[in-house]
Amino acid sequence: MRLIKTYSKSYILCLILLLLFQPNGQSQTLNNKFLWQKHWFIGVSGGPAQTNISNHGTSVISGAVTTKEISYSLSVDAGYFFSKCFGFSTGIGLSPYFTSLSLDPYSNSLDTIDSENESYERRISGNDINETQKIYFLEIPVILNFQCPFSKAIGFYLEGGINMAIPVGNNYSSSGTFSYSGYYPAYNVVLKDIPYEGFKSNVKNDVSGELKVKTFNPELIASGGFYFHNQKHFQISAGFFYKSMFSDISDYPPVESFQLSTHENQLRSLMEGSEETTASSMGIIISLKYYIK
Repeated sequence: MRLIKTYSKSYILCLILLLLFQPNGQSQTLNNKFLWQKHWFIGVSGGPAQTNISNHGTSVISGAVTTKEISYSLSVDAGYFFSKCFGFSTGIGLSPYFTSLSLDPYSNSLDTIDSENESYERRISGNDINETQKIYFLEIPVILNFQCPFSKAIGFYLEGGINMAIPVGNNYSSSGTFSYSGYYPAYNVVLKDIPYEGFKSNVKNDVSGELKVKTFNPELIASGGFYFHNQKHFQISAGFFYKSMFSDISDYPPVESFQLSTHENQLRSLMEGSEETTASSMGIIISLKYYIK
């Protein structure tokens, strides 16, 4: 709610500035031919966004709580208006997606053998487990542009299309407190708090690694807001945008039995144990376009 209020205040401020920044007397003589003469444009866009990487978990990690994080995106684009209202554009941009996850408590077990080839049940419990996931996508969009002028200077715009999102950086960092014990059915005994086979309690694990993300990820993108033309070649716009991946972005193979941690100093990502991972982003976008005659 606090973020939405911040977005709204920023958006209203941008709109007020656009309305106050009226063109001079010379600009009042402009007509629709101004737009029609300037088919081609280049531009730059950017702004803050609330991002979310959703890890839809198995029964083992179904209790994980996801917290959305703030990031900033930036892109450059170029396009062509084939009428005064409709056009298309493409470009290249960088969009970071950040998410924090927490899980407390955690417990699991697996059947295995020890260094002396004896069978036992390894029991793992954990608490205060936190993970941060960061994925940086290089995005190449194909966008349909629509503009509806209210006057010669100000109007409303809508944009929609598809991004091809390519990961260029993807990592995670995890931490938590774990205890490891072993139940030996042959002796009906539980071993814990000893260094044998790493049967330790309250072990602090702090691990970072690389996430496995698919190379190409189609993404829906839509935005809308208001634009302002000055008497020259420039157009400034301010609005809201929303982006969402079409499908699972995780490149981890399916797992039948996921073990978050089996021993000290080892901690897998929660993404590895999820059935599906998606990503979405929403925020404010500010754009500056330069129209070419």
